[in-house]
Amino acid sequence: MSAAARPARLRRPWLIAIAGLGVAAYLAAALIADAHALGSALQGLGYSGLGLVLGASLLNYALRFQRWARYLAALGHPVPRGEHRLIYIAGFAFTISPGKAGEALRSLYLRDRHQVPYADSMATLFVERLLDVLAIAVLASLIVLQDLRWWPLPVIALVVVAAVVVTLGRPALADGIDRIATRRSGRIATALAGLANLLRASKTLLLPSRLAGGLLIGLVAWGIEGLALYWICQSLAIAIALPAAVGVYGMAVLAGGLAFFMPGGLGGMEVAMPALLVAQGAPLATAVIAMLLCRLATLWFAVLLGLLAAAWLEARGRPQPEPQAG
Repeated sequence: MSAAARPARLRRPWLIAIAGLGVAAYLAAALIADAHALGSALQGLGYSGLGLVLGASLLNYALRFQRWARYLAALGHPVPRGEHRLIYIAGFAFTISPGKAGEALRSLYLRDRHQVPYADSMATLFVERLLDVLAIAVLASLIVLQDLRWWPLPVIALVVVAAVVVTLGRPALADGIDRIATRRSGRIATALAGLANLLRASKTLLLPSRLAGGLLIGLVAWGIEGLALYWICQSLAIAIALPAAVGVYGMAVLAGGLAFFMPGGLGGMEVAMPALLVAQGAPLATAVIAMLLCRLATLWFAVLLGLLAAAWLEARGRPQPEPQAG
């Protein structure tokens, strides 16, 4: 084991434990503040409704994993599916980190256990996030059709994504960074070379065919989460059409994205979703409960699964290399 790998491997269990304590503290605070109303809402949702909502989240994760695995395989890294799923889900343990940067935990596992270069896994994470923003902006546009006041947010997101895609499509950018790296030494040169490799890998994943397929998966995956919000609203007697519910969910996620340095967009979505539901005619108290149920079934459910997957990976250790024939 290299000296660089040893400290990272020793720190991971502590990071996972700290994340678990943070989740427990947040959920405890939410339950104490809204225990009675949340309990009543869960009763109204029922076991079947709760199963549908959580099932929608699981389907979202499954679709996005398929896209992730295909992209990583396109870069030459077909990781075994069973453990790869665990590694992907483990990234959700740190979704509540600022800008969801903690999901890069996947890169640590993939490098440690399957020798996947950081540049390739980080490029996959970057492109996945980019396509998610694009898909969510498209879904958010559904609410703009009802209320034009909300048009700036999805338009800004679409323009930013388009600008990033066009910029990544210019090979001169990575070549220029490489030239700068050759004039440097030590860690700066290594970091610049890694950035150039990341940009090239991202460009590979943003070829038109892969871009279209990835966007389609994103639209379906996040649209399913909007469907879950619709089911939650129906259980709370909030009169809202399905397209509007999907649009509300997309717009709220974009608002959470604006709170980039807040853990998991905390604050932005909690304000935007109730405001959007109130604009649809829901009472404020009911809209807040709908938001809490949605967050529990999406964000916090994902974090819980991520903690369990990360703990499982730590407990089982590194996979044993397959014996070579002959």
